[in-house]
Amino acid sequence: MAGRLTLPTLLIRGRLSDLVTEEQATEFLRLVPHAEYVDVAGAGHMIAGDRNDAFTDAVTTFLDRSA
Repeated sequence: MAGRLTLPTLLIRGRLSDLVTEEQATEFLRLVPHAEYVDVAGAGHMIAGDRNDAFTDAVTTFLDRSA
């Protein structure tokens, strides 16, 4: 299903995540080549809780560009 996405897409991954690996993120980006990717240092899977500032910056920047 990921390969059928046509809308603007943002993948935010916590670099310390044990649920989404770098390899899985790379595969997602291969399937959705127009997607943007942000890898947040110092965050696990719950990025908004671990690094709310970085999460919010990534989302608002993406939404501003996509508007």
